[in-house]
Amino acid sequence: MKFIQILCFTLLTTYAYGQTLSNEVDSIYNFKPSKITENEKRRIGTVLDKFWEKVKNDTTRFLQQLRAELQTNKHKPFFYYDGSSLLLSLTNSIADKELAIEAIAKCDVDDISREIYVKTLNRLANEGFNVTKPSIKILYEDNFSFFIPQHAMTFNQGYCLTYLLLPQKNVNYVDTLIKIFASVKPEAQESIITTLWFDCTCKGDQFLNSIYADTKIDKSVREYAKKIMGYKLREHQQEYVNAMSKDQLDSLRKEVLTLFSDEAIGLLDLTTRARRKENKCP
Repeated sequence: MKFIQILCFTLLTTYAYGQTLSNEVDSIYNFKPSKITENEKRRIGTVLDKFWEKVKNDTTRFLQQLRAELQTNKHKPFFYYDGSSLLLSLTNSIADKELAIEAIAKCDVDDISREIYVKTLNRLANEGFNVTKPSIKILYEDNFSFFIPQHAMTFNQGYCLTYLLLPQKNVNYVDTLIKIFASVKPEAQESIITTLWFDCTCKGDQFLNSIYADTKIDKSVREYAKKIMGYKLREHQQEYVNAMSKDQLDSLRKEVLTLFSDEAIGLLDLTTRARRKENKCP
């Protein structure tokens, strides 16, 4: 009898905590960042800081409830990004990182800094996680890009998609990109072409080569695919490649996919052309 009473108390307590956190999430995350003023953002930022502090100061009570709320579909989209960021700040477990990625896929990209969105997922991709689901959301956003003042360059949608997907296993995303190609706008189609070119797989190349003759596809997209598939190693690039071993090139490629700059893009381009020269696709 005593055991049953303890069990009932535990369940009721857990339920109460869950309800409290769930209601608090609804109360706090009742806004859309892209639709409010800077003054409102500062005011709400203070409230969010207190919420984060509350969860961090009592993880025994709130961490599991945070996980549970991130698995639901009932809250405002911004919670799924901000709540995931909170979760990632509290734990380094594989399961929690996978949960955060799934939750981020439910957010509205318009509500988040594009640079932060890309760099957050890039970091997870470089750790070996499959971030394809939240990554392809950027293909449905017009002019998705961010500016890097230190390098005076714009990291365009194609580069963003490349940096989101290439660090992980290509089996995670090649089929997905091919499948959704026809459903996205020409700008996004060119971004897919860019990523598949950098990816350098036989399956991706077969698809890129098929674009040329497909008159249903926008002419500018077809011309871009033809142009990019014609890229070869330049003379100065060949000299650079000749001075490096395959392992060194692979290591360089892995490193540059963590760096956001025009120099990194140039080195990624070089390693891609080097790989393409050695590719023996049927």
